[in-house]
Amino acid sequence: MFSPIFSSYLYIKKFNLDTKPLKNKTLKIKSNSPGRIVSNYGGWQSEPFSKIENPFENLFHQVNNSVQRIKQKLEIKNKIRFHNYWFNVNKLGSFNRPHYHPKSVISGVYYISVPQNSGQIYFEQYTDISMVYGEVNTFNEYNSTIWRESPKENLCLLFPSYLRHYVEPNLNKKNRISVSFNYGF
Repeated sequence: MFSPIFSSYLYIKKFNLDTKPLKNKTLKIKSNSPGRIVSNYGGWQSEPFSKIENPFENLFHQVNNSVQRIKQKLEIKNKIRFHNYWFNVNKLGSFNRPHYHPKSVISGVYYISVPQNSGQIYFEQYTDISMVYGEVNTFNEYNSTIWRESPKENLCLLFPSYLRHYVEPNLNKKNRISVSFNYGF
């Protein structure tokens, strides 16, 4: 019998939100801000926000519920609080370099607009398991060093903030739009 040992997690939840007002608000903020460069290459990233405003209240209500499920599953004693969020608009050719989210416990991304071929998100393990096992027949959650997810509109991904991740280049002429966020103590 297999038992997880030192395992991580990826919490995936499809929300049922109207993304049009979220997209409009994101693009309005983008039109009034030069943005910042953190892990993004070629794309636009907003400054972080610590106060949740309309029309994002319903989104973060659902995210908060999901964060509490993770907290319960991991049996974390400390209260986990919302820290901040920011917007990402990746145009053709834009991507996000490998990074993690320091000073946070749970991080996530919610996809507002996802055209085809606009880039998958990848998560990396610290250890190259192939050095131990050599070649494998099929990669799975026990023997993979990289895990990927295909973004979809209304999809929310939550993961440990220490988990290194990156996003492939957007190969579509339409923008991939998302909101990322952090929770911590």
